[in-house]
Amino acid sequence: MSIIPKLKTLYQIDAWVEETIKLLKNKQFEQLDLEDLIEELEDLGSEKKYRVESLLEQVIRHFLLLDYWESERNYNKAHWESEIVSFQNQLESYLTTNLSHY
Repeated sequence: MSIIPKLKTLYQIDAWVEETIKLLKNKQFEQLDLEDLIEELEDLGSEKKYRVESLLEQVIRHFLLLDYWESERNYNKAHWESEIVSFQNQLESYLTTNLSHY
């Protein structure tokens, strides 16, 4: 797929989102594309769950590396520790930002 069709698709998605928001704000519920709206909301929930799971997995993976990979610990310890802090910060930021909407 070339970049032009990708841009066209992104433009169409953006236009659909803007139109859906407009319809919701104007309470024109009967004109909503409910099937696609439901699908988008389900995908959004799945993406958020995946992001949290991925960050938690990275934190755990790096703790395990730090604790059990003895032959590499001296060389990689500082890197693994910085990765743990980075993933924890990303997770905290993501959860704080997303949970503040509820």
